[in-house]
Amino acid sequence: MQESKIYIAGPEVFLPNADDVLAHNKALCADYGFIGLSPLDTEIVQSREPHSPIELAEKIFQANCQLIDECDIVIANCNPFRLAIVDDGTSFEIGYAFANQKLIYGHIRKKKPLPEIVQERIATGLHKSGYLIDREGYLLNEDFGNTINLMLEFSILNSGGKLSEGSFEDCLRTIVRDLTPEE
Repeated sequence: MQESKIYIAGPEVFLPNADDVLAHNKALCADYGFIGLSPLDTEIVQSREPHSPIELAEKIFQANCQLIDECDIVIANCNPFRLAIVDDGTSFEIGYAFANQKLIYGHIRKKKPLPEIVQERIATGLHKSGYLIDREGYLLNEDFGNTINLMLEFSILNSGGKLSEGSFEDCLRTIVRDLTPEE
């Protein structure tokens, strides 16, 4: 039986030690019987060919889509990034994976209602409608019990995956439990 491939989606690519973090996550995938694919695995990222910044950006986009196409499962880091929500690149990867019928799992440090996350990270005040309003003027009126944007959370759930609380490795454990047939 061929090992399943997992695409590792998340803002880890922006960490100063991104190579180390993603290598660690790929090693964890191997420990659990999977092949980990990282956005940094693409030839374009490793290439020394000269490109304009926008050409490089498009090549990275195409290469990451190709990696998702090659995978069986996507694990997405759904922790708030640069304020209160999932990284927008990761959000795209979740949507792309859903549209391509991939199994998607997400992980977040602590599951709590999205409005609570927004209140903790973005100053809000009370609007005359009774809803909180953020400093940009947007109402906080999406209290449906979801932890991340409902389009993302239900892409994950409707793919057959789960949004689990904990670390990347905790998410891997959940996948193994879910995919191991009961005896």
